[in-house]
Amino acid sequence: MTGLDAPVLTRVTNRRTRLFREAFALYEASIPRAEQKTRAQILAGLGREDVRFWAFTRGAETLGVSILFADRAQNIMLLEYLAVSPAARSGGIGSALFTASFEATRFDSATQLLIEVDSEAEDVSEAERAIRLKRKQFYRRLGCREVQGFDYILPLDHYGPAPRMSLLVLGAPGNHLAAHHLRCALSSIYQNVYAQGAGDPRLDKMFRGKGRQLALIQTSPQTKTPG
Repeated sequence: MTGLDAPVLTRVTNRRTRLFREAFALYEASIPRAEQKTRAQILAGLGREDVRFWAFTRGAETLGVSILFADRAQNIMLLEYLAVSPAARSGGIGSALFTASFEATRFDSATQLLIEVDSEAEDVSEAERAIRLKRKQFYRRLGCREVQGFDYILPLDHYGPAPRMSLLVLGAPGNHLAAHHLRCALSSIYQNVYAQGAGDPRLDKMFRGKGRQLALIQTSPQTKTPG
């Protein structure tokens, strides 16, 4: 980004704007279909105080989009989506967007951010596995750590079954996360992000046999991810 104007982070709340149309088009083109919400769900989030739909722009160009859920009671956030325009990749835009939207959304220095990431442990092609590992490396470089051995179940099936997922965390002190704390956070996410019940059996399944503390680890270093 040397020699260029710094990108501007703007919260989008009005569906009837060019900025929303361009940001939503980028979302649809960049996020794997099985992990997308419907347009109606995205639009419903624009009017909610606990949802932040961010667009990253430079001049008239829309460079990226990020969508976060923010639960003040739990002091946690979820990065639902982050995408960068193909023309803006490999220049640090992804990292800048991640950092800017995290800082603009969090409540205080103790706020923790959860990130849903496709798991490389799924039975996929070598090319797809490499993409997933690079994506984890992107978040690792930004200080995120993976919840070791935790198979996160993404409760979305609008466009087919969701892939196997890992869960990453930013802002957690120490090298472990209390299972009870994470369970409360995921229960809130299931209810408020995905409109699932508080007693959804998938929550029990994720924590079965996990014990009271979950280790946080750095994902394995891989080739630098564009962004």
